[in-house]
Amino acid sequence: MTERTPHGSPWRGSWLTAALLLAGLVLGCEGEHWQGRHFRAADEDVAAALGDTSHQHDIELPEREVPDIPYARALRPCCLFGHDLKVKVVGVTVPGVEIGNVLGLADVGPHRYDNGFLSITTSDPRGFVDDERNGLLYTCRGGFVDTAHIRDNADNTLALSFAVARNIYRGATIEVPPQGAAMRVRLRALPPDTIERYGWLRLSVALAQWIAYQLSIWHEITTWYGFASVEGFPEKNSSFSPEDLYSNQLGARIAGAIILSGGARSDTEYNLNMDAWIAQVLKRLRVVSREDAQRAVQGLDGMWWDSSRAVPDGMMVRHRRTDTGPLLRPWTLETASPGPKGPVTPLSACRGAGPPLVLRVEDGWNGVTFRDYATVEFEVGDAVAAAGFPFPRPGSRLVNQDDFPAVTAVVRRENARVFGDAADRP
Repeated sequence: MTERTPHGSPWRGSWLTAALLLAGLVLGCEGEHWQGRHFRAADEDVAAALGDTSHQHDIELPEREVPDIPYARALRPCCLFGHDLKVKVVGVTVPGVEIGNVLGLADVGPHRYDNGFLSITTSDPRGFVDDERNGLLYTCRGGFVDTAHIRDNADNTLALSFAVARNIYRGATIEVPPQGAAMRVRLRALPPDTIERYGWLRLSVALAQWIAYQLSIWHEITTWYGFASVEGFPEKNSSFSPEDLYSNQLGARIAGAIILSGGARSDTEYNLNMDAWIAQVLKRLRVVSREDAQRAVQGLDGMWWDSSRAVPDGMMVRHRRTDTGPLLRPWTLETASPGPKGPVTPLSACRGAGPPLVLRVEDGWNGVTFRDYATVEFEVGDAVAAAGFPFPRPGSRLVNQDDFPAVTAVVRRENARVFGDAADRP
């Protein structure tokens, strides 16, 4: 993997910074990558990753080959729920500016690990990659999905899987880039006989997927209480958006499947496999055209979102999904309650698509309970605290994943006070 700077903001930075970073990467990347091999996603492997079948195929990766991958520093800027969103600056609507972030499959660009830093490698057949073209897509079986959330959580799962793998016998504290809090994972050693029985790589990936999902829940919480990855651009509008948690879980599953099939031994190989897997997962979920996806969003205007509002109005998104699992049932048009214009009309393109695909958030694997061996800690910062964060223990700013139900219950009540008790349901 290309080395990333270990410190600094997730913001992309100035053109000068980017140019200097690009120059350093070009000089430092010669000959450091393997040849990619698995740039396809077999349908049976995709089905297994999504829990649609019992098929499973793992590789045996020698422990000496575990890569040391820097944790992703960048957060991909996407996506507000809605379409053709108006924008206000200092209370004035900007004429001629609209955010149209609804896509079809053909619009999705190529993946790049830790997107937000310029990167180029001599072994990448795609050449220079800096436009992933992320956005919202609609799928018949999975509802709306956000490709930025899929990619961020896949990247996080990749780095966490190998960080856990390197420390699974002895335990460690894994530092994670801050988001409104100092963040760390306290990993405890797993019993050697358990590792021997189930395999260190499979256990590492399963545990990393759980950790990545807990971190993704924190992202939704901290953005509700004022954290912004880009200073001056509040993200409360997109906190607990209807598609976020489902997309987060998709990303963790995709990365896990790529690792276990031997497709993440270099950044180039991983990126190309992500391209294949994103496309195949969306097809299995029965992704629709951009035009149909736009119709789906517009059909929910006044229900899940309000087109009369403008960015960055925090009241634009009306319905928030705060149910974090263990079953993530997709919010589809068929599940939407009637809005001010009457019942929501399903898409004809989704006839015969099959049942919604419910994703299960596993809290353990083969008798290994994840929270027995990992604690995800957050030491809440001043800005989030000042925004009214509901600390579960008076006098302590330390929060962990076991506190999430109490915190998300407060978020749910705060949203219900504005939009009603049904605002946490489709």
